[in-house]
Amino acid sequence: MPPTDPTKPANSLQRSPDLDALIQAFNGFIYICSQDYRIQYMNDKLHERTGYDATGEYCYKILHGRDEVCPWCNNDRLFRELKTIRWQLKSPKDERWYDIINTPIHNADGTISKQSLIMDITENYLAKEELSLLQTLIDRSNDAIFVIDADTSAFLFVNNKACSSLGYSAAELLGLRVIDISRHAVNMPNWHKHVADLQKQSQLFEAEQIRKDGSLIPVEVNASFVPRNEKNFVVSIVRDISERKAQARAFLEEKNKLESLLATLQDGITVQDTDFKVLYQNKAHTEKQGVHTGEYCYQAYQHRETICNGCLLAQSFADGEIHRRETTAPGKNGVIHLEVTASPMKDADGNIIAGIESVRDITVQKKLEEQLRQAQKMEAMGTLAGGIAHDFNNILAPILGYSELALTRISPDDPLANDLQQVNKAAGRAKDLVRQILAFSRRAPQEIKPFQPQLVVEEALKLLRASLPTTIEIREEIPSGCGTILADPSQIHQIIMNLCTNAYHAMRETGGVLGVRLTKTTVEDNTQRSSSELVPGNYVVIEVSDTGCGMDQKTISHIFEPYFTTKAQGEGTGLGLSVVHGIVKSYQGHITVYSEPGKGTRFSAYLPRIGEAPSLTEAISSETIPTGTERVLVVDDEEMISKMLQLILQSLGYQATFSCSSPEALALIEQNPKAFDLLITDMTMPNLTGFDLAQKALAIRADLPVILCTGFSELINKEQAQAMGIRAYLMKPVSVQELGHTVRKVLDAKK
Repeated sequence: MPPTDPTKPANSLQRSPDLDALIQAFNGFIYICSQDYRIQYMNDKLHERTGYDATGEYCYKILHGRDEVCPWCNNDRLFRELKTIRWQLKSPKDERWYDIINTPIHNADGTISKQSLIMDITENYLAKEELSLLQTLIDRSNDAIFVIDADTSAFLFVNNKACSSLGYSAAELLGLRVIDISRHAVNMPNWHKHVADLQKQSQLFEAEQIRKDGSLIPVEVNASFVPRNEKNFVVSIVRDISERKAQARAFLEEKNKLESLLATLQDGITVQDTDFKVLYQNKAHTEKQGVHTGEYCYQAYQHRETICNGCLLAQSFADGEIHRRETTAPGKNGVIHLEVTASPMKDADGNIIAGIESVRDITVQKKLEEQLRQAQKMEAMGTLAGGIAHDFNNILAPILGYSELALTRISPDDPLANDLQQVNKAAGRAKDLVRQILAFSRRAPQEIKPFQPQLVVEEALKLLRASLPTTIEIREEIPSGCGTILADPSQIHQIIMNLCTNAYHAMRETGGVLGVRLTKTTVEDNTQRSSSELVPGNYVVIEVSDTGCGMDQKTISHIFEPYFTTKAQGEGTGLGLSVVHGIVKSYQGHITVYSEPGKGTRFSAYLPRIGEAPSLTEAISSETIPTGTERVLVVDDEEMISKMLQLILQSLGYQATFSCSSPEALALIEQNPKAFDLLITDMTMPNLTGFDLAQKALAIRADLPVILCTGFSELINKEQAQAMGIRAYLMKPVSVQELGHTVRKVLDAKK
C-alpha cells in the first residue's frame, strides 16, 4: 500500500460542490488524517474550535492536547482491517463525550487516509446513563414498583422485584390489573374509591397480594397519585413484610410465654421506668397489691410523695448493678419476711431504660433457717449429752458393781446390807437418768421392738418433773397392765415430751393440771370409732390433757400442719404436733384432739396393741446368776472398772485377767492366742479403741468370743458390732446379773 503524502492536503482531492456543502452542514467535527497522524483536512466546525487551520499538524496534539499518540487511538486497526470503526470517547481535554466514526478512504494517488466524523453526545450520554442507572436501581430494588393506569388499574410498568414476588414474568404481569392481584381493591368501584383517596393524600397501608400460585403475601404499600400530560397514574412501592409479620408473631409468642411464666411465679414482679412509674405487674403482684399500672411506685405502695429512702431500684439506675436486701412487713398472720431484688433493664446500646423489682416471700425459708439453727443446737446438746453419758456411766459402773459385789459378801441381816441396797438403788436411778438424757438427745440406740409403753411414759414424766414449774400439777394414771406395742421407744418418748410440752405452754401463765393417762381399748365396729380413720382392733391409748386456754375449731383444723404455731415468734417451730402426728401414723395409729376455748385440751394417741411380751428384766432377775470357770480377759482404761469386772467375774468362778491398756491386751493375745476363752473390752480407749482391738484379736483368732462394753459411742451401735463378728454389746453401767448372763450366753454359744 503506497504511503500517504502528509504534505499533500486531502482538501486537494476533488469533491463536488454538493458533497462539500454536505460536509460543512454536518453538525459535528470532520477531519482527515494520514497514516502518520497528520491532519490533511478539517471542516469549518473543527476550524472554529481550534481557532486556526491545523492542516499538517498531528491530530493528537490538536484534538487532545497530547505530545504523543493517544493510547486509545485505533488507527493501526483501521489501516490494517480497512473497516469503519464506531466508538465513543470521553476526551481528557474538555471532559466531554463524543461519538466517533472512523472510516478509511482511498485517495486518487493510491494512498489511504482516515476520515473521522465526531459528534458531541455529552448531554444524550449523560441522560442515557441516568436512565440506565435509574432502571438498574428500580430493577435492583428490594421493593416491588408498579406504575398503574389510574383509570383502568392496568399495570404499565413493573420492576423485577414485582415479578419475582408475585411469581409472574414481566409480560404476564403487564397483562394484569391491580384488581387481579389485590385483596384490598377487588373490583373497579373499590379501585376508583382508592384512587380518589390517593388524589387527596398519598397513603401507606398494609394489605395482601395474591401470587400466581394462589398463595397470599402480606405487603406494605406506599401509593401516590401522579398526574402527567393529561394522563393519571398511580405509583405504588410495595414491600414484602412476611418476615416482619413472622417476627411480630414470634415476638408476640415470646411475650405471651414470658407473661405466662411471670404469671406462674410466686414472686411479685413489677417493671418500672426511670421515673419509677409502674409499667407492668405480674399476676402474683397484682393479687397481693392490686392494679397500679401507670402509677408511681412510691405513691402506690408506700403512700409517699418522693422515692423511698434507700430505694434499691434507684441504686440500680445509678450504678447499673443488681441490688438485693431482706426486709419485713406486716401480714395477716404476723410479720412476713421479704427478699427484694432490683435490676436494671438496658437497651441494645447499654443505656438503662427501665428496672425490674421482684419481691419474694421468704417467711418459710426464715423459719426453716431458724429450725436448722435449733436442730444444730440440739445436735450440739446431744453431743454434749453423749459425752456426759460416757463419763457418768464410767463413774456409775464401779458404784453399781462394787455395791452389788459387796451385797454378795455379807449376810442379808447385816446392818450394812440395807445401806448397800440404798446405794445400789440410787445408782440404778442414776443409770435410768442417763438413759433419759440419751433418749431426749436422740443418742440412744433406736429400734422397733415390742415393749410395755408405761415404762417409757414413766421415764419421760421423770424428766419433765424437773423442768416444769410448781404451778403445774402432774396427774398420772399409768397402770402396769396396759399391754404391749411394737414401736421405737425413743419415738414414744418423743410423743410424750411433745404433747406435755404443748400442754405446759397452754398453762404456763395461769398454772393448771397436766394429766397423763395410759389405757387399753378395743374398737370393734364403726359405732365405737371416734374417727373414720381408726380401724377396728386393739389399742393402747396415750392421753395427755391440760386445763389451759383451749382452742377454737379453726385452730384445731391446722394444728397438725407443719410450721403452724400459735406461739410467739422464737418460742416454737410449729413442728411438734406434726411430728407427733407423723409418728402415730407411721405405726398405723391415729391421734384425736378435743378442745374448747377456756376449757383446756385433750390429745389421744391410739397405738396398735400386740400380744403380751415377757419382761426380759423380770426374766433375768428371777433367775440365778450363772457361773463358769473359763479364762476371761477384761480390758478397760479405767483401772477401777477393770478391777471391778475382774472381781465380779472371779466371784462367779471365772479366771479373770484385767488390763488397762488395749495395746498391752493385744500383745497378750498375740503371745498366746489360746490363752483366753473370752475378751471383754471397753469401746472408748486411748491408742487403740475397743472396736479396733476386737478386730485385731479376731484377725489373730477368728473364734475368740468378744463382748463390747460402752458408756456411749457414736462410732458403733449394737447392730454394727454384731455385724463385725462381736458376740454381745453391753451398755454401761453393767449389773452383776446382766454381766453374768451375757458372759455365760456368749461362752455357751461358742460350744
